[in-house]
Amino acid sequence: MPPEVFRGVTETPLQPDATLHEARSAYEREFILRKLQEYRWNMTQTAAALGLERSHLYRKMKSLGISAPD
Repeated sequence: MPPEVFRGVTETPLQPDATLHEARSAYEREFILRKLQEYRWNMTQTAAALGLERSHLYRKMKSLGISAPD
């Protein structure tokens, strides 16, 4: 497969017996964290970049265990 397919693959190692749901959640978490860092934790800009409403971003963060730095 071409390297483009593997770009953005989660850096967090998954357990060998991880389910599809666990793998998708891990990827989603890493992706959102990268976008948050890219936009310096500006929720409005991050949500726009992800194509989400801000309230949806907050719900997604909560479900994935992501909390804003103090």
